[in-house]
Amino acid sequence: MSPKIAIIIGLLIRLGLIAYAEIQDKYFNLKYTDIDYSVYSDGAQYVVDGGSPYDRHTYRYSPILAYILIPNVWISSFGKILFSFVDMLACYFMQKMVKSTFLLNLWIFNPLTIQVSTRGSSDTIIVLLIYVMLYLLKKERYTWAAIIYGFMVHLRIYPIIYAIPLYFFIDTHQPERIYLGIISKNKVKFALISGGLFIALLILFHFIYEDFLFQTYLYHFTRKDNRHNFSPYFYQIYLSFESITRTQATLTFLPQFLIVLLAGLKYYRDLPFAMLIQTLGFVVFNKVQTAQYFVWWIALIPLALQNTKMSNREILMLSITWLILEVQWNFGSYYLEIQGYDVFTMIFIQCVIFFLGNAYLMVKVIENRKASEFYKIKMD
Repeated sequence: MSPKIAIIIGLLIRLGLIAYAEIQDKYFNLKYTDIDYSVYSDGAQYVVDGGSPYDRHTYRYSPILAYILIPNVWISSFGKILFSFVDMLACYFMQKMVKSTFLLNLWIFNPLTIQVSTRGSSDTIIVLLIYVMLYLLKKERYTWAAIIYGFMVHLRIYPIIYAIPLYFFIDTHQPERIYLGIISKNKVKFALISGGLFIALLILFHFIYEDFLFQTYLYHFTRKDNRHNFSPYFYQIYLSFESITRTQATLTFLPQFLIVLLAGLKYYRDLPFAMLIQTLGFVVFNKVQTAQYFVWWIALIPLALQNTKMSNREILMLSITWLILEVQWNFGSYYLEIQGYDVFTMIFIQCVIFFLGNAYLMVKVIENRKASEFYKIKMD
């Protein structure tokens, strides 16, 4: 199957599920549409009414997302359709750099990634921007790549973890451009443009919306969430929610910080691989994990694993095993959310199993890496 045909089929599957979601949401207690989609839509409604998207409780995104989804006020499925098209547009840029049809299809037909975009997650926008940025970096169009990166970090703060490998990666194929081993014209240009755009947007929206800075960025650094999720941290937070301090909440970032720093410095020449390990480590050790977070690192697999020692069969078996571990967690979630049973201990055990599975996956990916440089990868 050619990549273009796979992308078309992938889009049709997504559009079909969006239509089905209307039925499930209307007639079943268990809704198909993600709660975040309602938050986006409500934020857009507040904007249309002349207010702030932050008037909607738990709206913690850039105002730009609310602006984009203003048509949701009149067409409820607009955002889902948009996210699905964006998802497949990301695949268009993937196939320019990913020569393995198997790895490309691993994204297009992945049940989790299909579900995330059709349930209304906006994270496919970030996936598209990541692949556009990588494509531009390969073309050595650093100004546009920097603009994309600055805008990406504005929309969703987590890609800031890529700053280290991005900076050190630029011009590595032409060391004569680099002074003192760390400075070059293109490196400085990328840093100033991307950082400048991020700061400019931050200042702009800080003046427009007084809640912007805290709700969009600062909240995540001191977040205390006692609701069940995929992270093993949730149970400790649940049991000691009233006594846990903001300092303790902030310290949970330490393992993530170390993985992000070390992976970025060690693998920056193989940029997509560095980004994969950074993102996987960041998500696995995060104190809050939802299904959308998995999309952040799964999206990088097609490009990052092109030079792995693992066969397609091994990658497929790892993927299936991971999906089984993800599904086993959902059983506990179902009994808690839908049936109302007290199964917190069971969910905690499932979280630990899932954490260990993710840690094993990260080790397996690192062990089977073949040394390569992103600049040397051929593309269309």
